[in-house]
Order: sequence, then structure tokens, then C-alpha cells
Amino acid sequence: MTSKVILSIAFLVVSIQGWGQSLELMPGTERIFADVQWLKAFDEDYKWTLFSRSRATVDYEENTDLFTGAYVNYTTRSGFGGTVLGRISSSSAGGDIGAHFFKNSETFTVYALASIAIQSELAYSWFSIMRYTPALNNEWRLYSSLELFSNFNASGHVASVQRVRAGLDKQGYQFGLAVNLMGLGSEYSSTDTNPGIFFRKQF
Repeated sequence: MTSKVILSIAFLVVSIQGWGQSLELMPGTERIFADVQWLKAFDEDYKWTLFSRSRATVDYEENTDLFTGAYVNYTTRSGFGGTVLGRISSSSAGGDIGAHFFKNSETFTVYALASIAIQSELAYSWFSIMRYTPALNNEWRLYSSLELFSNFNASGHVASVQRVRAGLDKQGYQFGLAVNLMGLGSEYSSTDTNPGIFFRKQF
């Protein structure tokens, strides 16, 4: 086990101990993906919230990719509002401002954000997470999740990511089938598919 893999594991352990509300581990055919997410409301009406996530990817040649993002949101009663985002990754760091839509219930959650990077060159993106978890009985639920991210600049499409999960939930423990997809370039000249299984714990 190299120092890169050890660093990735330590990064996620510190994240979950510090503020994690969910931890997902997805071993796939091409790489291992891990994700810690946290949502904090600062008032009872969820007008002011902080959504944060840390994720790490390690392939089987021990190449790593790390990302941490913090989203400060003000949401009106309609579900729409403004967002300020700070992000740090293995390759870059920066901030964004944008508009979002957020709704949360016992069985359905949606968070969608359109944002523009705070930098000299034009860059904008779309990010969304949707989860549907209907109850099957007193102990079991269906668990489904779709995450979408697309990034653009003045020349057009830069990168897109789709993460799909489908499985079961028993008292906060979730597991099932998973696939992570990625496309790069204006013509999607480079694509990547990483199917696997996922294990997720919601705290």
C-alpha cells in the first residue's frame, strides 16, 4: 500500500469522524470510490444550510483523486435560492456562485445547482443529487440515487459525470448496484465506465 492510498484513506477517516452524516464505499471494476456527505441546517425551516462533501478515488494502479466542496445555501420557501461554493481538488481550487433548488422529505431528496466559477475565464457547471427511498415495510426501503455533474467553458463541454445507485436500505444501511460514468472533451472524446457495488451508511 503506497503513501497515496494511505493519504486517501486518512482523508476520508478524518472527514467522517469530523462531520460526516453518510459514508459510501464503492468498489468498481476500474477503481474504488469513497464519498462522505454532510448537510447542516442553521434554522428549523432549512433556510440557511451547509452541504459539504469529501470524496476520494483510487484506481488499481494506485492513482488517486481527492475533492472537498462546501456549499452555503439560502433557500426560500419555494425551494429556490442562492449558493456560494468553495472547492479544493487534487488539481485545482476555487469558488463558484449560483442558484439552486432544494427539497427534502422522508422518501425524496433533490438538490440541483447551476453555478458560475469566480475566475477570469468563463466556466459554468450543473450539479444535482436526487434520491428516492420509498418504504417497503417497517424495516426495508428501496434506495435509488442519481448524481449528475457537467462542466463547461467558452469552448463548450469540458467534463460530465453520472453516478447511479440502485439497491436496498435497512435501518440506514444501504447496498446494491452502482455505476460511475465520465465523459471528457467537447466531443466526449474520452469516456470512462466504472460499474460495481456500493455500501453506504447513513448516520
